[in-house]
Amino acid sequence: MSQTHPNASSSSSSSNFSSVLNAALDAYEKKTKSKLLAHPLAAQLQSCDSPTAILSVLQELIRQFDHRRRSDERLTNWLNPTVNVLYAFSSTVGQGVGLVLSPANVVFSGIGILLLAAKDVDASQDVLIDIFVRIEGFFKRLESYTEVRPTAAMTDVIVKIMIEVLSILAIATKETKQGRSKKFLKKLLGKNNIEDALKKLDTLTMEEARMAIAETLKVTNMVDDKVDKVDNKVDKVDDAVNRVDDKVMVLMDANERSANTADEEKQRQLRENLQKWLSPSDPSSNHNIARKAHHKGTASWFFQGGIFKQWKSSPSLLWIHGKPGSGKSVLCSGIIEDIKTQHEAGSAIMAYFYCDFRDEDKQNCRSLVLSIISQLCAQSHLCCDALSRVYLAHDEGAQKPSDETLTKCLTEMVSLPIQGPIYLILDALDECPNNSGLPTSREEVLDLIDNLVGLHLPNLHICVTSRPEIDIQSTLESLTTLRVSLHNQSGQKEDILDYVSSIVHSDKKMRRWREEDRNLVIETLSERADGMFRWVYCQLEALRHCLPPSVARILEELPETLDETYERVLREINKANREHARRLLQCLTVALRPLRVEELAEVLAIDFDAPAHGGIAQLNPNWRWADHHQAVLSTCSSLIAIVDDGDSKVVQFSHFSVKEYLTSDRLALSSGDVSRYHIVLEPAHTILAQACLGVLLRLGDPVNEDNVGDIPLVKYAAQYWFDHAGFERVASRIRDAMEYFFDADKPHWAHWCRVQMVDEAWLEFSSSTMLPATFPLYYASLGGFYDLAEHLVGKHPEHINARGGPMATPLVASLRGKHFEVAELLHRMVRMSMFAPHRKTRHSVQHARLGFWTLCDGCSITGRI
Repeated sequence: MSQTHPNASSSSSSSNFSSVLNAALDAYEKKTKSKLLAHPLAAQLQSCDSPTAILSVLQELIRQFDHRRRSDERLTNWLNPTVNVLYAFSSTVGQGVGLVLSPANVVFSGIGILLLAAKDVDASQDVLIDIFVRIEGFFKRLESYTEVRPTAAMTDVIVKIMIEVLSILAIATKETKQGRSKKFLKKLLGKNNIEDALKKLDTLTMEEARMAIAETLKVTNMVDDKVDKVDNKVDKVDDAVNRVDDKVMVLMDANERSANTADEEKQRQLRENLQKWLSPSDPSSNHNIARKAHHKGTASWFFQGGIFKQWKSSPSLLWIHGKPGSGKSVLCSGIIEDIKTQHEAGSAIMAYFYCDFRDEDKQNCRSLVLSIISQLCAQSHLCCDALSRVYLAHDEGAQKPSDETLTKCLTEMVSLPIQGPIYLILDALDECPNNSGLPTSREEVLDLIDNLVGLHLPNLHICVTSRPEIDIQSTLESLTTLRVSLHNQSGQKEDILDYVSSIVHSDKKMRRWREEDRNLVIETLSERADGMFRWVYCQLEALRHCLPPSVARILEELPETLDETYERVLREINKANREHARRLLQCLTVALRPLRVEELAEVLAIDFDAPAHGGIAQLNPNWRWADHHQAVLSTCSSLIAIVDDGDSKVVQFSHFSVKEYLTSDRLALSSGDVSRYHIVLEPAHTILAQACLGVLLRLGDPVNEDNVGDIPLVKYAAQYWFDHAGFERVASRIRDAMEYFFDADKPHWAHWCRVQMVDEAWLEFSSSTMLPATFPLYYASLGGFYDLAEHLVGKHPEHINARGGPMATPLVASLRGKHFEVAELLHRMVRMSMFAPHRKTRHSVQHARLGFWTLCDGCSITGRI
């Protein structure tokens, strides 16, 4: 019967290992005639709680060998790693199977008792080392299980191996106790029972190795399966991530587009604000008109020539000059179209401006700079940023920039490090006035060109066209050697020949002529044109209406100059239309902006001698023409033209030379009735001021109260009649009409206050939220109409201190307009009112007087603010 040893088992979960271990202990007792666990050394080893403690006990036994014989460290070198591995493994297995008594401690006890038995046997160290080397392979296999727990089956085999080791130790101990010589020790290793035990140990070790391999393969397969599953899941996750990435990219793209859209919208809104702030003149209308007059193939000699190519390729100033009517504006439009191809390709920045005698907004340097800045801003973010800084510095557009500020801004823009060339193209410089101002408008433009050229910028190209006026010539000739005189160019003569030939052979009326008559016209006009397309055009216009028999005679009587051409046109105006023609020409000459066809036609419906209101001009709807175009062109079609201006049709002189001739002393000194068409500015402004008042008086008619747009001239009149009435002595010429109009009791007055625009220009100077003024004295003071103000003060003295409008009071309005005579009149009336008995009146008068002297501080009453 097997003997049960205490502490060998602690639970049923370890019964299998306990029974095997107990059987091994019984076998040890049978072979050695002693109980292993009862030996004092076993008790000492069982109490050890660490590999260090166990090694300490066993090394003490080894030192006993050394004390009596030569030192041999082989046992110690073998024992140290073996104890550590076996102890670590036994701890792992013991935790797994629930053993209280560690198999390793049992083995340690066997080893210790064997060492104790062998200490008195000679050469026992060699024998023991041979035995230990045979079982060393097993202990090395245990090292891998100190970190990875073996399976239950593998643990079972390993424990059996350890018990077999114990059996070997028992046999070795028994034989050692019975022998004392080398002969016996050699016999010990040759004993069948020892050899059988060792072979059994090898067999169990190989079984364990095979199980380990099988378990490794199993685990590997399991890991592979799990890896495959993980890979599948990873693939699914990758797919999901990719889908998420795609969605994220879509969202990022959407966000980026949204951000770009927001930035673009912000940039667009900024540019709209800048455009509104600048309110520049639009030169595209002039360009479209000039482009329409271009004849295919014209000026090819210029565009293929060396001067133009040199100007395009290197920073320089190109000056193109020529006689009146030589086609400068048409050539300029061709230059713009040529540069536009580079601009549209993104390789150049271009801005252009047409000076225009017909439009006051296109006759000064400020308008030119505003337009150029606006165009550069629209094409370049850097230029837009430069203008934005100016905009912010002026309270985000609440204030207008000075001329000096605008010029500095333009200089900064053209000096920016912009890739590619900058082309500035200016047409008809001579159409800027040179007869008033210090400096004059033309002198300011010439100074601007001089300053820009003086910057010596490596990418700035400037082109200017004009007549060869003395002041222009003296400035531009010193700035450039690139000059073209159109009327002296052989290519210009060839262009005129081609132009005349094309018209003669394409015009329906001229095609009915005989071939020799057409050839005669081509030859005569080409020879006598002297480089002037305008002169040729006028002759063709006259010739196309004549019968074939008259062609030769008319060619013999051709006028030599444009003056003679225009004089002939004026003489041929029908007698019944002369007065209408004169008034239309007067209005075109002094209009402050281009007049639309229907606006100018409305002048023909004004009765300038209406008896109903004491000779005050009145609009007579019955006089309106059904066809506005016919109404305008029926008087003098050769001198005026109807052109497109956006969505409207506007009327203008067909050429600058026409206006120049009509206002010249040459026409005034002409013989006969033609001098009646000479235009003097004051009477011309009077006619247009009367026409404006005539339509404004209709605002009181019930039929027009809600249909102001039915009166074509009313918008122009509401905005500009003050300017016409304020020209020289026009107000005194129409005093009766103005006193009638400035009557607050009449219905037209209230309607005019609602649509008027005369004080809008002053809003920039005032942050006042004052409602528009409704009393006449305010507007009479704002316009500087002395006689009218004196009349209104006598009629309504209580209005002297009335408040309303951006300027608050009549006195402030007169001072802001620099109408000092009116201001003095109002101030004098204020002083007279100081003696008024009513306290409230005296207080308001004192307030007005204080305002007067505050505004006049530092200047005389006849000086300038």
